[in-house]
Amino acid sequence: MRLVSYGPKWQERAGILADGAILDLDSAMWAAGAGTPVSDVRALLEQPDWRRLLERAFAARGKAQTVQAKAVRLGAPIPFPRQMLIAGANTKSHIAEAAPVLKDPRPPREPMILAKSISSLCGPYDDVIHPPETQKLDYEVELGVVIGKRCRRVSESQVRDHIAGYMTVNEMSARDIQLAEHEANPFYRVHFLGKSFDTFCPTGPALVTTDEVEWGKPLKMRTEVNGEVRQNSDTSDLYFGIEALVAYCSRGTTLFPGDIIVTGSPAGVAFFMKPPRFLKPGDRVRCEIEHVGAIENRIRAEAST
Repeated sequence: MRLVSYGPKWQERAGILADGAILDLDSAMWAAGAGTPVSDVRALLEQPDWRRLLERAFAARGKAQTVQAKAVRLGAPIPFPRQMLIAGANTKSHIAEAAPVLKDPRPPREPMILAKSISSLCGPYDDVIHPPETQKLDYEVELGVVIGKRCRRVSESQVRDHIAGYMTVNEMSARDIQLAEHEANPFYRVHFLGKSFDTFCPTGPALVTTDEVEWGKPLKMRTEVNGEVRQNSDTSDLYFGIEALVAYCSRGTTLFPGDIIVTGSPAGVAFFMKPPRFLKPGDRVRCEIEHVGAIENRIRAEAST
């Protein structure tokens, strides 16, 4: 199924997207006699038997509230995850394009895990706000993996049972802030803040549950800026796949339902183009992943206060 969040930002309701309509999940739960309040998609995933509840809710769709998808705003499918972890330098092609500026172009021996603020999340069609603090706003299409069951120290063979589904993610960065170009010492990097401005993480358009996508099949990934193809690859480009990333992250931290692990972006980012071609207000960025969906966001200058 395809789970969505809809409504005003920070007030989104959970729904099931089917045939251009959104079935309100809380309404469907009550119609099905489940009696389980579902304030958002994370609240659903926190139920131990959420897959069965979801099937019951969908079966009761004829008695539940629905709205047309085009009539409402779609928000981030998981508006309030506890954690959002980012795999950096995790595709062969991205390492290759970065080779000229790397002292050692070999891939990391273990996943390089960064993080992103939850407040950076925005909907699949929301405007991305270009803050005045950066002149180097960059895009990265990535597969977002959503945890469906709490886990700690899971093995790679167990990971599949702990995944709820997938989202398309544009994992955006202010490169000049991320790489601390204001510092003389390159050690003083500011990855977290450089990736965490509000709206720097469009996601969606839905959380696509794992039963909708063939496990292990490479998924095509593509980014267009104003209609120009910038990134074009697939998930076979990943150094560390879903199993390795989830298992590695769970070694150090408990992963909770709704947590998001963003898996890595292929070559074609603005930073490594010659010359670099960073995003500016008015640009439109479309990121698409096969079977998961497309998101498209306009870049808008932050309003002065």
